[in-house]
Amino acid sequence: MEENEENFLWTKTCDAHTHAHDDRERLSEISEVKTARLCLMGTRFEDLDIVSQLNAKFQSKVVPCFGFHPWFTHLLSLEDDPPENEIHYRSVLNDIGPKSSKDCNIEPLLTFLPPPKPFNVWFDKLENLVKINTTALIGEVGLDRSARLTDPKTKSLSKVQTKIQHQIAILEKQLDLAAKYNRAVSLHCVQATGQIIDLLDRKVLSKQPLPPRICMHSFGGSVDTIKRLTETQPKKKKKLTTDVYFSFSIVINERYSRLHDLIRAVPENKLLIESDFHSPDGLDHLMEKIVLLVSEAKGWTRATTIEKTFQNFLKFIGEA
Repeated sequence: MEENEENFLWTKTCDAHTHAHDDRERLSEISEVKTARLCLMGTRFEDLDIVSQLNAKFQSKVVPCFGFHPWFTHLLSLEDDPPENEIHYRSVLNDIGPKSSKDCNIEPLLTFLPPPKPFNVWFDKLENLVKINTTALIGEVGLDRSARLTDPKTKSLSKVQTKIQHQIAILEKQLDLAAKYNRAVSLHCVQATGQIIDLLDRKVLSKQPLPPRICMHSFGGSVDTIKRLTETQPKKKKKLTTDVYFSFSIVINERYSRLHDLIRAVPENKLLIESDFHSPDGLDHLMEKIVLLVSEAKGWTRATTIEKTFQNFLKFIGEA
């Protein structure tokens, strides 16, 4: 491929989900990656301002995304005046250890966990950022039934998880915000496809608004789920009032034996690509690899893959 054509393809290569700003020592390098557009995902209090600042600095490249990741939802209290640490954390955490040792795994974590922050304070900041940044998306948000808290003392994974009911409550409020401001959502879903579909169906049945577009990022579910979320005339359920996209990454999806089947099942107008990487260093290489993988699965040329996902990206972020 000639150099001019290669350079042209980079102008249409778009990363639908990245955490490149997590590498704080390389923030300036974000402007230097060849990948044309980056959906930079906020995940908690600490990176909201960083994402906003990077968008202001590199507006043509960075699409700002603000949200609270399910891995950190235990740090939020839904009460305006959060209770004491022990009361809060015992109410939102679940000990998945042997029944004979129920709650004994939560006890050691209480010493290290910070006082919970009221969700409404964080939510007010989130809403303000969405108002100010008219191109902002909501993300990364979602549900994760496999994630476990890290034990600060041993640095290993504990046998403690955030209760799914608490995660759902936090997610639903963020989906409502996306619907209110007509913004797309980047959704994290691990072992929680049923809960996500139930939540979306419930909101449709109760005639509550949904975000205009949702991307199931680094999707690892089933072909049936793809069909369910993209069917235009469902037989048993009401049609979802949101357009669902599916994105894939090398970092998360490459190890899946059924990956080609998943990619092939996604309608070509609902397919996105991403790095899901935590540094600008190496991001372009991962984007090259996912382009090749999608091309192989779909039977497309690289140019076709990049063009189709570019057009889908523009529609997803609301620019087309």
